[in-house]
Amino acid sequence: MSLTTLKDDLLAEFREERIMITEQLEMLDPLATSFRKPAAQRLLSSGTLIITEFSCYIISLGGIAFTALMHLIYPFNILNKTFYNPELRAKIGAPNLTLLIAAIYGLAAVCVLCVFLIGRLAREMRLKNDLLHHAGKDIKVIVGQHLERKAAINTIEQRHMLGMSGVTHVPQTGITATQVVNAGY
Repeated sequence: MSLTTLKDDLLAEFREERIMITEQLEMLDPLATSFRKPAAQRLLSSGTLIITEFSCYIISLGGIAFTALMHLIYPFNILNKTFYNPELRAKIGAPNLTLLIAAIYGLAAVCVLCVFLIGRLAREMRLKNDLLHHAGKDIKVIVGQHLERKAAINTIEQRHMLGMSGVTHVPQTGITATQVVNAGY
């Protein structure tokens, strides 16, 4: 195993850092672009989700109250009257009438549960949108830092001619600017 000089190690590390920065920029730049979204659209979505969430919660509370007071509301109070009327209950059948009433209350409970779940899903979407918004900001900061580092690496490369040609140092010749016919050319 040959010993390398500090200069060779630093140049190798410099090249690897340049490759790593380029690969990370290729990976993060599309993410940063996809996370960018106009603020007005984001606020509208967030506002819509908040309104949807609270509306669903209010509707589900109203549904619970509706289910509790269903026997007092017109179309459903007929079931209550029918259940307590012995003639109709005997004609329809007590088990059938009981199952019909239980099914109607069950459907009301399922509807209330579905509306409540829609409200919870709207809340989850709102929280995920906030998380994605913050992630987009962080990715933009990281991409900006990577671009600054890439610019610094390119400046160092140009200053010391460490480009792709493999030239690691400028050869020193004994020619000075006064010996060249046109030094500015």
